[in-house]
Amino acid sequence: MPISPFVANLRKKVGHDLLSLPGVNAVVLNDRNEILLVHSRETDLWMPIGGQIEPGEEPADAAIREVFEETGVHVEPVRLVSVYAGPDVTYSNGDRVLYITVVFLCRAVSGHPHAHDEENHDARYCPLDNLPEMTPHHRQSIEMALANRPEAFFRVRNA
Repeated sequence: MPISPFVANLRKKVGHDLLSLPGVNAVVLNDRNEILLVHSRETDLWMPIGGQIEPGEEPADAAIREVFEETGVHVEPVRLVSVYAGPDVTYSNGDRVLYITVVFLCRAVSGHPHAHDEENHDARYCPLDNLPEMTPHHRQSIEMALANRPEAFFRVRNA
């Protein structure tokens, strides 16, 4: 999906400077215990589905929306996995963003994965024991979701 009108308006004022924005990441499992991943055009890497939370949007609703927009799969959030800041991302156009990311474990409800928008080359389910190369923070989100802890993970740096 192209840049949201909200962020486009902010970018007119701040240019490419670092913005801190709320985001979601969805770790989606199907009934075969495979994970839904997308292959990003921007990074050329595989990753769980994620994106920006729009102003006024509930984080769980953003996760549901992002998964459908990017893959055509309908999901149901199961539980909160983690909340974290970072990493600082620089997009190919020079825009810098530090996402405050809310990660949800989600269950696939219906739909067959496919690249449903221009953000990704591909979308597919992958066996958990044969994951493709991805960034360490995406792999960590998956590991935290699979840990199946009742409480969410979070970091405290200045305790």
